[in-house]
Amino acid sequence: MATVDDRLMPPDEAAEYLGVSLSTLSNWRVLRIGPAYTKAGRLIRYRVSALVAYLASRNVGTSDQPLAKGGVAC
Repeated sequence: MATVDDRLMPPDEAAEYLGVSLSTLSNWRVLRIGPAYTKAGRLIRYRVSALVAYLASRNVGTSDQPLAKGGVAC
């Protein structure tokens, strides 16, 4: 039996999980900028672990340092 992270989701569920529209997820696939997916014939599926990894890769760090000219942290 597959673990929760190995579960495969159809695109509509993956889009809901990510909080984006199905068309956005489809566009990301075409542009190759979204989460990794698995394709079996015409079926497209997303592993939960790939969605989690994609979201983690999109984290933006913050800093307590003031910004210098040009918007770069000192």
